[in-house]
Amino acid sequence: MRERRNGAEKLSEKAAGRLYTWIVEEGRYAPGSKLPNENELSEAMEVSRATLREAISYLVAQNVLEIRRGKGTFVAETLPAAGMDLTALSDLRSRVRAKDLFEMRLIFEPATVALACQRASDAELEQIRRKALRVKEAAAEGGDWPLADQEFHWALIRASHNEYMRRLYPIINSAVNEIMQISQNRQLMQDTALRDNELILEFLLARDEAGARHAMSIHMKHLINMLRD
Repeated sequence: MRERRNGAEKLSEKAAGRLYTWIVEEGRYAPGSKLPNENELSEAMEVSRATLREAISYLVAQNVLEIRRGKGTFVAETLPAAGMDLTALSDLRSRVRAKDLFEMRLIFEPATVALACQRASDAELEQIRRKALRVKEAAAEGGDWPLADQEFHWALIRASHNEYMRRLYPIINSAVNEIMQISQNRQLMQDTALRDNELILEFLLARDEAGARHAMSIHMKHLINMLRD
């Protein structure tokens, strides 16, 4: 079963790499444009719709695509520089355990949210607040709350205004997908994310660096402890 799961992961990552090339390097879809619908795009890429959805989720986390509710999937207005090696991320993912990646996030994200307290504009804080609210709404609706949670964390990264953190996040973020695949208790993960996000947001909106850093550290430790259960 694990071999089949790993195979599916590799296929979705290859699809993400191909779609990334079409958008960023070949310019098939212009910044701000809408992607073809799921059926058309999966046929063009010769992959299943499930594989395409995973690939799109991966590129959303990298800020290459964005999903607009009720409208579809769009190319981001501002794209990363060409040349990102997605195959390297696939190799990393196959070699590194989810716990190791969360330990990296424990080092990385508390410092990031502290920088966001210093540097985020009021508009960025409002966007982060809306992202946190969307996580709650997705959970209540039985929707894709993990993707909404990734977008919440990505908004925090952007608000740090640190280019290297922006580049690191897509790699470290692969831990989210890893833990969702092996977790035996998605409901506990959901409840923990909602509770922890609320505390992180409270300190962030108050621009309390020490509090936000501590809240993010607690959140990461909660997730690491779930892996040990």
